[in-house]
Amino acid sequence: MKMPRAVRWIVIAIGVILVVLAIVAGAGSRTETLRRLVVDTLADRLDSDIELQSFSVDTFPTVDIRGQGLVIRLKGRTDVPPLVQIRSFVITGGMLGLLSRPRRFRTVTLEGLEINIPPGGAKFGTSDGTAANPESGSSSSPIHIGRLVSSDAVLRLIPRRADKTPREFAIHQLSMTGVGVEERMPFEAELTNPLPRGHIRTEGRFGPWNRGNPGATTLDGKYVFDKADLSTIKGIGGILTSTGEFGGQLDRIAVKGETRTPDFRLKLTDKPVPLTTQFEAVVDGTDGDTYLNAVNAQLEKTAIFAKGAVVGTPGVKGRTVQLHVKVDDGRIEDFLDLAVKTDRPVMSGQIALHADFVLPPGPRDVVEKLRLSGEFDLSSARFTDPGVREKLTSMSQRARGAPGTPGQDVMSDVEGQFRLADGTLSLTPVRFRIPGAAVQLSGTYGLQSEALQFDGTLRMDATISEAAGGGLKSVFLKMVDPFFKKRGAGAVLPIRVRGTRQDPKFGLDVVKALTPK
Repeated sequence: MKMPRAVRWIVIAIGVILVVLAIVAGAGSRTETLRRLVVDTLADRLDSDIELQSFSVDTFPTVDIRGQGLVIRLKGRTDVPPLVQIRSFVITGGMLGLLSRPRRFRTVTLEGLEINIPPGGAKFGTSDGTAANPESGSSSSPIHIGRLVSSDAVLRLIPRRADKTPREFAIHQLSMTGVGVEERMPFEAELTNPLPRGHIRTEGRFGPWNRGNPGATTLDGKYVFDKADLSTIKGIGGILTSTGEFGGQLDRIAVKGETRTPDFRLKLTDKPVPLTTQFEAVVDGTDGDTYLNAVNAQLEKTAIFAKGAVVGTPGVKGRTVQLHVKVDDGRIEDFLDLAVKTDRPVMSGQIALHADFVLPPGPRDVVEKLRLSGEFDLSSARFTDPGVREKLTSMSQRARGAPGTPGQDVMSDVEGQFRLADGTLSLTPVRFRIPGAAVQLSGTYGLQSEALQFDGTLRMDATISEAAGGGLKSVFLKMVDPFFKKRGAGAVLPIRVRGTRQDPKFGLDVVKALTPK
């Protein structure tokens, strides 16, 4: 007797239901077996050691897989932090996805995610660092996940050197789609940069995961670094915004972008000045070291070019900024606006310089720990302080042998070598010319105390008696003129500068002047 078509469909449906019920019952009775299967599969696919504290499966009405205490560790490497730790996870999907190849799930939700990226060259595999399967860095994935979400995760970049502190990023939100070991996975993330503290939004693509060498896993994307508070770095201030794009692999990420800080300032003066930069850099994502291939900055009207690195220091928490800085045609007033406590710059003029810039880590104020050394050339310099201008004008008149004659503000060319350390600027020496005279000085200026302490020589066209301006004094001074004439100059006098920036005192170094050579 032939079974009616409707009856056949009923029998088939009942059979399917019975199969599903059998799977549900089997899953419930073999939780430990499934947990072991998950551990063994992950260990095989990732060439890693796997720990999973608890595991459960619920297959009705949807497939829900829950677990706690998942740890993925480099094989045999208990001496380094686990690659991944997850406090708990939930995987959801449908029955058809569970039975398909590859197995497909709709979502994975993670809590307490911690990712530790090992230094470049660290590989999955044996304890000696060699890959367990050198023929392939990735493998075909038995699982596909529609969407992975995580909140309040932590990303740590483990440095190559054991004496360096890992760099941590708090990832507030992470979303990835199309997740699979062999796939290129789109992602979106929001995280906090530790220093300077600020909010980063980024999106891009990550993977495929390189199981043999995690540092070689590729990624690319773009970012917005918004409202970064520079005051979290002691000694400076301002709100920075940066945008850019990146690409490469975890142990060598090329970054190209720009920054805008309309109110950059040193706490020394607390005067805001606009600062913008465009940069190209390479970041070692496994230890956070950054290599600046080119930085083009604009400080008010002055263009600044720099290249260098931001690297870790053995035994010291934090990173050292090392730059070579060059200015071809800048304005001295732009730098003085930033560094000197005045309503207006003490000097104006064109400046060219090159310098080595070193900013070590540590809690001290930026001005105190900053180290600079280099050379500068200042042309057409004019002091803005009336008192200083008056003294220079008087010096120029006397040096030409015409004291008291009507004169105008003098301009000078200045050049020299400089060094900044512990908040003190040393000039060794600085040379400048004004009409009728050449001055050479060496000494120091305290950026915070503003104290001046300079000694040097004044070489005049006029003799001592001519500089006196005639009269009985000039007659008596003619007797000493021969003692101060040197190498064709009218007179060469030892001078000194003391006092402060607001009240400088220029004078003859009497002791040196009267000491026989």
